[in-house]
Amino acid sequence: MFENDYTINGKHATYLKFLAKKNARDDKSPDNPTAARLFERYIDVYMNAAVFGLLYSRTAKRDTSSDDRARVYADAFANERDNCVFLYRMVMLLDKKTELSPEERINRAFRYDTQPEKADEFHKNMELFHDYVRGGIEVMYEQFTDGCQTSDDYLNKTYEVMTTFKKELEGISYADELAQLIR
Repeated sequence: MFENDYTINGKHATYLKFLAKKNARDDKSPDNPTAARLFERYIDVYMNAAVFGLLYSRTAKRDTSSDDRARVYADAFANERDNCVFLYRMVMLLDKKTELSPEERINRAFRYDTQPEKADEFHKNMELFHDYVRGGIEVMYEQFTDGCQTSDDYLNKTYEVMTTFKKELEGISYADELAQLIR
């Protein structure tokens, strides 16, 4: 899990590049002076997108409408493996798009990645996780870029989004939701 490169295609790659600074080895296009560049690395967008996708219940299928690609390299995953595994497990536990018993949620979050006989289920779970990542990339792109054209606009919008995000989180107790799931 999170040991190989992962390629994001189509509009999601475009959005990811817009949100992150130019630092990918496979990205040879000239710098876009109007890009947001809110995140330092592609892996930072990837991890935050998993959270945004989950919190906003947004998933998106792989987009093939353009040839644009962005790659999160295995070395970035190696550096952030613990965080990525935590995010994967959180998504598998809290996903509301699939109807599963609490026991099945726990199994898919903590067991399927280690059981060879569950490789097909694990592959489906990873695809679900990446659906949330792509959905989160869409949410972040929409939220962080709406009405922005200058660096100051992006900073102000980021502050606005984070303030709203904090207020939304204060109204939701994920600890209670996890405790209810475990019961």
